[in-house]
Amino acid sequence: MRTRDPRGTIAEPGDADSYDVAVIGTGLGGLTTAAILARSGKRVFAAERHDRVGGYAHSFRRGPYLFDAAVHLVGGCENGGLIDLLLESVGVRDRCEFADVNPCYEAHFPGFSLSAPSGLDDLIETYSHAFPTQGDGIATFLRECSSIRSETRGMLSSDRASGGDSLSEFPSLQRYRRRTVSQVLDPLVTDQRARAALTTLWPYVGLPPQRLSFLYWASMLMSYIEDGAYYCKGTFQTLASALADAVRESGGTVALRSPVREVTTDASGVSGIILENGERIATRTVVSNADAQQTVQQLVGPEHFSSRFRRSLRRMKPSLSALVAYIATDLPRDRLPQAHETFYFDTWDHQASYDASAAGRPSWYTLTIPTAVDPGLAPAGESLLVFTTLLPFDAVSNWRDAKADYTDRITAAIDERIPGLSSRVKVMEVGTPKTMRRYTSNYDGAIYGWELSPSQTGPGRPAVDPPLPGLYLAGHWTRPGGGVYGVVTSGVMAARAILGHETDEALWNSLRRA
Repeated sequence: MRTRDPRGTIAEPGDADSYDVAVIGTGLGGLTTAAILARSGKRVFAAERHDRVGGYAHSFRRGPYLFDAAVHLVGGCENGGLIDLLLESVGVRDRCEFADVNPCYEAHFPGFSLSAPSGLDDLIETYSHAFPTQGDGIATFLRECSSIRSETRGMLSSDRASGGDSLSEFPSLQRYRRRTVSQVLDPLVTDQRARAALTTLWPYVGLPPQRLSFLYWASMLMSYIEDGAYYCKGTFQTLASALADAVRESGGTVALRSPVREVTTDASGVSGIILENGERIATRTVVSNADAQQTVQQLVGPEHFSSRFRRSLRRMKPSLSALVAYIATDLPRDRLPQAHETFYFDTWDHQASYDASAAGRPSWYTLTIPTAVDPGLAPAGESLLVFTTLLPFDAVSNWRDAKADYTDRITAAIDERIPGLSSRVKVMEVGTPKTMRRYTSNYDGAIYGWELSPSQTGPGRPAVDPPLPGLYLAGHWTRPGGGVYGVVTSGVMAARAILGHETDEALWNSLRRA
């Protein structure tokens, strides 16, 4: 008997392709889950609406220039770190070459600059030298960050990771779970300038220290400082494509230009997905790397979730989006900043910088020069630069009309920071929050999923296995949080939950046997 679903798609009950798992969206979280499951022997179907995999990790070409869309750095790429271990475990480690980025970043404030090295002891020494009266507090704070990083790794790799909220076995996580960065830092470091310099990297997680989760901040910072900061040569698209290769080479399918219309259900829970073209994929396990609200409200339907779960999502606050300028220049390299990653602030008050962005008038920027570590992204003698700042989607009523004004602002900032650059620009393209939304379908182009405040990290985020049988989440809308390291971790957690492994060690061992 032929049946018609409510949206008009004709389907035979027996005519759907059958898979063990369907993954919606191929951001790095979804790709991580898909690659692990495929390597573990599951038949995987990964659906991607875009024409390439990667989500915010995708790249694009403009003539001879190859740009990363959003990702600049990641930790854990060598010596058994998370990314290194993942690629090795799914059989594609040889596809990615990572360039060590050291110093990790440069910071510029009014009348002050600092170059921050990788390595905990070196970082403590650098900051203590810059602020000699604050040395003891700086060392205490950074070593506490290291302790948090260690406990976080232990918790995420244990059987507490996917759904359990208990932190009793991790005393530092328990003590700081509701603390902001400022609540931990301010009593230890009394000099405002030292505090601002120590928290230079706050834009990487989208909130100022006064509102940012200390647990998430500490884990993020130490992923770069202790594990090393790395750039993926050939752009981070190479990393995403390697994971997609792992899916295909293990017998899975990665379908591009294949948006998902619906997640179907029956009395037992998830029963499959329907693509926009009407193709049905039958499966009892679906992993959504898509926006959590879209997953619930549009793909599945809110009636399939408890009122408590729906209320918890409504209370969550998304992060800001971003304004990004992609620039190619033939300005001589010695007239550009030498660091891969440089932060420019016009005030020592990070809350004021965030407020300026939230009001649609950003006064600070990060400058990334990927050709500093990967010259092959541009022709010889030329460089790529990426200017980034945070902005809300609703900063203007019409981004098409406002884009020219923001482009002028960026050009003015370029002239101020790097004299002579604007006259030597070969290519300049500006991406707005509307651009971010168009390429990812994230709510208002949010670049970190939910905000990374203390109440919205770890257990404050939806678990990877929400209350609908067969549905799992991956990416920055679920645990533990945003950023490359966070979304890859979410993908590992989702794969573990599906495969039934209690610890990361059990998962990695099973992949080695596979």
